[in-house]
Amino acid sequence: MALLNKKLTPREISAIYYHIFGGCADWVLLYAIADGIDVQDIKNRSAVYKWKNSHKIQDLLSKVQEEKTRLLASAEKAEKRPISDDGDSTHTTTQPQPQNAKFTDFSRPENQFRKLNELVNTATDSAETLDALKVIMSAQKADREAARDGKAVKCYIPISCKDCKLYEKARKKVSL
Repeated sequence: MALLNKKLTPREISAIYYHIFGGCADWVLLYAIADGIDVQDIKNRSAVYKWKNSHKIQDLLSKVQEEKTRLLASAEKAEKRPISDDGDSTHTTTQPQPQNAKFTDFSRPENQFRKLNELVNTATDSAETLDALKVIMSAQKADREAARDGKAVKCYIPISCKDCKLYEKARKKVSL
């Protein structure tokens, strides 16, 4: 429970970097790394998920993920940059990318849903599955509300009073 303070420790930062760049998906192991204890010493699994869902860890996760995205994008640009042999000829070199270095744009909703579905189908922990399902359900609810708000509402607006026959009659009586 010492990890639930508001300040990030160097161990926590290294655990999150290991998660993002190293591909470690075992949050119990990451918690043990962050706390400096053995995995077998973790008796309270709820502390792991409280730590994982804390604001400081979620903020750090998003920052490190953005950093990884920037690094992958700059590496991709560098790979496609023209290389000059002796100043006269330029050509581009493209090396085959490893399968796990493939860049996915998660700002697109279809890629987000694809990844969430993958997480739900491959999660070994029921809490991770539940978290992913909650995200999917909230997104679907938001989509339904947006669709409902985007529907055209048909209503009949009465003609203005100046065009009404009753108004004209009443105006003539008053002016006489």
